[in-house]
Amino acid sequence: MSCYKTVCTSVLAACASLCLYSSTTLAGSESSPPQTVTIATGDWQPYVDSSAPEFGPMGNVIKTAFARAGYDVEFNVYPWTRNAQFVATGEQDAMMPYYCSEARALRYLCSDPVVDGEQVFFHRRGLALSWDDMDDLKPYTIGATLGYFYGQPFEKAEQSGGIAVKRIAEDRGNLKLLMSGRIDLYPQDRAVGYGMVRALLPQAQWSEITHHPRPLHSKALHLLFSRTTERGKTLMKAFDRELSAMRESGELEELLSPIYADQRAVRGEL
Repeated sequence: MSCYKTVCTSVLAACASLCLYSSTTLAGSESSPPQTVTIATGDWQPYVDSSAPEFGPMGNVIKTAFARAGYDVEFNVYPWTRNAQFVATGEQDAMMPYYCSEARALRYLCSDPVVDGEQVFFHRRGLALSWDDMDDLKPYTIGATLGYFYGQPFEKAEQSGGIAVKRIAEDRGNLKLLMSGRIDLYPQDRAVGYGMVRALLPQAQWSEITHHPRPLHSKALHLLFSRTTERGKTLMKAFDRELSAMRESGELEELLSPIYADQRAVRGEL
């Protein structure tokens, strides 16, 4: 009888120990921190703003989508050319916001479109600009930014010398050149251009800058993931899944609406 009690006691102790181990393991699993997605970016207001809590409207969309997929997001601000290098080598998981050109699609994994971007020519209000193709732009000096893609026709005309383009390192420098009359045209995303005008110029000068309504090109902005590891594919699938749900519910449009506030303010449309 004592032997029977001893065996039962041992079995019960083993079961209790197993249950305690299982509950501890599950609790540890539930409390473990989510994985972190590292995203290389740069200030490109109003889409991306490193001074804002959520890194601007596009940053907010990305953080929200990944949070619902079980990930934290860490934004890292670098020069645009370094973003491309870090993501290509896998040092950063992704970069944003970028157009998905044919060349980039070969090097990176492009997410589903996050928001549509329309690139236009900004100019001083006194310039009577009318253009239909690149040949019409020959009389003008165009300011551009290093590392930016302005569409195949523009890139081809620039490389062949068909248009006069001066590229510098920073967007804000081009706006200053435009205001001083040292360049005639400045191609920029419409929302970004008006965001720069509002941020960099005194309100009394806002009316001096306008844009030509004909788009240089219209392309969506994406999150570009690294092709170096399988992690890039996994992260992109998770992001696209949550982004699709946000688009269908109307939440995506709501989160992106602040992008156009600067244009409304500069043009007096509030």
